[in-house]
Amino acid sequence: MIYLFLASIGFIAYTYALFPLLLHLRARSQPVLSAVVPERWPTVSIVIPTCNEARYLKARLDNMAELDYPSALVEWIVVSNGSSDATESLLHSSFFGFPNRKYLHLDTPVGKSSALKQGVRMASGRIIVFMDARLPVSSNALRKLVPYLLYPEVGAVSGELVLSDPTSLAAGNLGLYWRYEKWIRENESRLYSTTGVTGALYAMRRSDYKPNRNATLLDEFDTPVSLLKQGKRTLFVAGAHAYDKASENIREEFQKKVRNLAGNWQSFQANPWLFLPSRNPVWWQFLSHKLFRLLVPYALITAFLSALLGEGRFLDVMFVLQLMFYVLVAASYLNMPGTSNRVMNLLKVIVQLNAAALIATLRHLQGERPARRG
Repeated sequence: MIYLFLASIGFIAYTYALFPLLLHLRARSQPVLSAVVPERWPTVSIVIPTCNEARYLKARLDNMAELDYPSALVEWIVVSNGSSDATESLLHSSFFGFPNRKYLHLDTPVGKSSALKQGVRMASGRIIVFMDARLPVSSNALRKLVPYLLYPEVGAVSGELVLSDPTSLAAGNLGLYWRYEKWIRENESRLYSTTGVTGALYAMRRSDYKPNRNATLLDEFDTPVSLLKQGKRTLFVAGAHAYDKASENIREEFQKKVRNLAGNWQSFQANPWLFLPSRNPVWWQFLSHKLFRLLVPYALITAFLSALLGEGRFLDVMFVLQLMFYVLVAASYLNMPGTSNRVMNLLKVIVQLNAAALIATLRHLQGERPARRG
């Protein structure tokens, strides 16, 4: 049992700590791809899917008007994906009389991937930039992203999600986790390519766009993977910002994480070539970052059971420490005195992420396909 326990703990330590460190050390030896300002900026089509987000849309359109990019080269496309609020009338009044602004209202929701596909069909720009109807972006976003797409080996570029200062410890630790995730993406990008983009801000050439399946849960993963299959890189570009607020609602964040992780399983099933080192140029990063994260919950369970069922003082101590860990996390969830601090909330985030991975696996095995509308 002791070897099973040590193997489980080693797997967890590798996934969360050793892999990011090795990745960073390997990435440091690679040259940084520099952005070259083009003599002539290419035309850009911004595609935004939305569903019942009229309360955000006016501010979002105002934000787009502030982009630091030649306005004559920018086309706006908004796909109202079955919206039943004031979205259609707001788009009509905001877009009427502007030849570079287009919108499409769908009476029935068709899912985010299908909405994106229809938006791209309407686009005429050389570059497609995907944005979110709710999240504003920095005024320099296009000028930061577009130059990297002038390199033929680059298929897509991802912006950086920036979480505003949270007002709760729980939200703050979600922000801490996201900074850790961005650091991994930066190193993956420098080494060769990241396999994820920020859904609220990423860009690619229209000629490289290949529609995802209509039932796709996670275009933020499937799109870079489809480009990787073509031998093209996806880069993470720090400084091109999409702004969000760290959610104070733990349940909301949990459901979002379950959907995203279930989307990973869906993508793995649709792209078995990712598991072949002869075909996947980022095989090591893919396994260590994407697959192993989904397997950590099982390593945690194995570590707990092997310590419980094993013999010897070492395993007895390890069992007591694990039991104390889970008791403290449970006490923190119940808001017991003394459990509302940064350390406890960080532990809650870790347990929450692994619980989401377990549920995501079960939902995928059961064939559940929660739709994304915007």
